[in-house]
Amino acid sequence: MADNHTPYHQQQNANAFLKNLSQKKYAWMEEAIASTPPASLPPPPPSSSTDTHKRQKKQKISESPSEQARKITPIRPKKPTTPVKPTPSSDDPADPPKPSSPQLTVKKEEEEEEQSEQDETQRRHLPQPRFKYTTFPVKGYNILPTRNITSTFARNDTSYFTGQKAGSKDIAPDPEEEWRDTVVIHPGSRNLRIGLASEAFPISVPHVIARRQNQPPAQQDSLTPPADQEKREAALRDIRNELKWRMKNAKRRVVPNAESQVIGFNATGYKETVLDHNDPYKVEWTDLSSRTDYFVGEKALNVPMAKDTPYYIRYPWKYGTLNNQDYSSMQAVLNDLEIIWTESIVDLLEIDKAAMKHCCAVLVVPDMLDHHYVCAIVNMMLRFMEFKSVIVQQESTCATYGAGVSSAVVVDIGAQTTSITCIEDGVCQTDSRMSIQLGGDDITKTFTDFLMANKFPYSDLNLHATYDWRLAETLKEKWCTLNEADISVQVYDFFKRTPFHPTLKYQCKVYDEVFLAPLCLVYPDILQKNQPPPQWTTQYVTDDVVEDTNLVKPNQAFDSYPLDVAIAQSITTGANGSEEKLKRYFTSIILVGGGGKVANFSKVLEDRVISTVIAQAANVDRVEVVPAPRELDPEVLVWKGATVMAKLDSAKDMWIGPKEWEEVGARCLRERALLM
Repeated sequence: MADNHTPYHQQQNANAFLKNLSQKKYAWMEEAIASTPPASLPPPPPSSSTDTHKRQKKQKISESPSEQARKITPIRPKKPTTPVKPTPSSDDPADPPKPSSPQLTVKKEEEEEEQSEQDETQRRHLPQPRFKYTTFPVKGYNILPTRNITSTFARNDTSYFTGQKAGSKDIAPDPEEEWRDTVVIHPGSRNLRIGLASEAFPISVPHVIARRQNQPPAQQDSLTPPADQEKREAALRDIRNELKWRMKNAKRRVVPNAESQVIGFNATGYKETVLDHNDPYKVEWTDLSSRTDYFVGEKALNVPMAKDTPYYIRYPWKYGTLNNQDYSSMQAVLNDLEIIWTESIVDLLEIDKAAMKHCCAVLVVPDMLDHHYVCAIVNMMLRFMEFKSVIVQQESTCATYGAGVSSAVVVDIGAQTTSITCIEDGVCQTDSRMSIQLGGDDITKTFTDFLMANKFPYSDLNLHATYDWRLAETLKEKWCTLNEADISVQVYDFFKRTPFHPTLKYQCKVYDEVFLAPLCLVYPDILQKNQPPPQWTTQYVTDDVVEDTNLVKPNQAFDSYPLDVAIAQSITTGANGSEEKLKRYFTSIILVGGGGKVANFSKVLEDRVISTVIAQAANVDRVEVVPAPRELDPEVLVWKGATVMAKLDSAKDMWIGPKEWEEVGARCLRERALLM
C-alpha cells in the first residue's frame, strides 16, 4: 500500500514546489492584485440531483473499463534522482492520512477533483492581474524564464543591418559619368566652394542668404566686451617696434614725417563722381519688386539695404561651425543651408533638383566641428537634398591630398577662425588640433581702424553694411602687404558704390597701416576678442551647471593664442616627444585658406615661429612653410584635395547611402569615414 501512495505524494510535493516558485518569481504581480480588492462572487447555483445523476451516467457511458481502471489507479511518475524537498508554506494542505482501502482512495480523489473544479471556476471569475500604472490586463505568465526573445542588434562592434555593403556599386559614382555626378561641397564662414569632381577649380559663392521678414529679428546681445586699452596700446607699440626692426634688417629707411603727410592729404577728402556708363564694375542691385521670399549668394549681398528694407542678411556658417548666435534653433540653420546649397547646385552646376538623387556628394567639414552637427548635416543631405550617397572628410586631411604630401602641419586661416592640425601618414593627430578665433575678418577690421585713425576720406564707412564690408575686403586684398620694400607713403584710388547713388572715386595716402594690420594674427591683444557664442542646448542654463560638461576637449576653440605660439604648441603635442617628428613638422607647414593670402606672409610666419620659446627649447634650427603647388590657389587647396580623395580606390568603402543611414545613423560615420 505504501508503494501505491508514495508517487502520489511526490507529485503533490512537486506541484507545491512549482506553485511556490511561481509566487516568489512574480511577487510584483501580487502587489498589483493587492492594490485592487477582489470583487465578491455569487455562489454557484446548486445543481439538482437529476443533473448530477445525468452527468455521472454520461461519464460512465463514455468511459471504457480500461479508462476507469486508469482513473482509479494513480499514475506513478518517474522517480527523480534527487529527492525534492518541499518548502513549508502556510498555503500547502496538510498531508492526507493514509487510506486503509482502495475504495477510500477513489472517494478521496473524487472529492479533490470536485474541489479543483470549484477552484477553477472561482479563479476564472476573479479580476485579472494588472499593472499599477496601466489598464490592460496581464494574461498567462510563465513561471520559467523565457529565452531568445531579446535582440542583440547594435550591441557589439560587429552588427548586421539592412543596407548597402561598403563598396557597393549602387551607392558609388557611376564610372561612365567620369565624376560628373559627384558634387564636392566645402562650406566656409564667408564663401561656399562648390563644384563637380570632374572640374579643375570650384565655384566660389557667398555663403549668405537674405530672407524676407515682416518683423526685424531679435537683437542679440553683443559678444564683444570693451577692449583693454592698456594691452591694446602695448600690442600697438610691439607691432611698430617689429616694423622698425624689419625695416632695419632689410636696410630700408623709415620716413620720419610719414604720418603727418598721410593725415594732411586724407583730410582734404578729394573725390570725383563717376557716371554709370563710365563705370565698368557697376553693381547690379537686386530688384525687390518681385517680393521673393529669399535671395542667396551674390543676389543676397546686392540687396539694397535700408532702414525700411524687409530683408535681413544672415550667414548660416559662423566661426567654423553652425551659426548658433543669429539663429534660434539648429533646424533654422539647416533650412538655410539646404536652400543655399540647392540653389547653387541648380543655378551654377546646372543639375536639376530631381536629378540630385542620382548624384553623390563629398562634404568637407572643419576638423573640430561638433559630431552632432556633422550628423545633422549628413541627415539633411541624404533625406532632404536626396543625394545618392555622401562622403564626409576633414579639411586638414583634404589639404594634404591637395598639396601632395602625406605628413604636414596644416594651418588653415579662414575668415573667422584659424585651425591647426598635424597630419601623419594621411591621418589627423587628434591631440594636436587647435582652433583659435583669428582670421581674415580680423585683418579687415584692424586695417579699417588704422585707416579711420589716419583720416580716411570715406568717413562714413560702416562695416555692418554689406557694400562697405566688401569695399574694406577689396582694399585689404589690394593694399595689405608684409614686404618691407613696399612700405612707403603711397597714393591709392578706390571707388565707393552704394545703392541709389552714383559711384564716387576717392584718393588717399597710406603708409605703415598696410604692414601693421596683418600682424594682428601674431599680436591678438590689439583686437577686441569676442566671447564664444552660446550653444542652443545650454544658452538658457546657468553657468555652474554646464561648466563641467563643456570641458570635453583639451584644446578649446576661441583661445586667444598668437598664431606663431599656437603652431609651435600644436607641433609639440603632435610630435609626442619624438625628435624626428618634431623636426619634420617644423619644416613642413602648409598655409591654406584665404586669410593668409598676404604678400610675404609665409616669410614673416617662419621668423615668428622659430623665435618662439617652444621652438628655442626644442633646439629647432629651421622652420619652413611649404608653398602651394604651382598654379593652385591656397584658397581652393582643400577643395582640390577633396576631389583627389574621392577618386581613390580606398574611397569606395567610404560612401554612405540613405538606407544604412536610416538604420544605424551616426555609426556609419565611425565605420565608413576611415580617415576622420
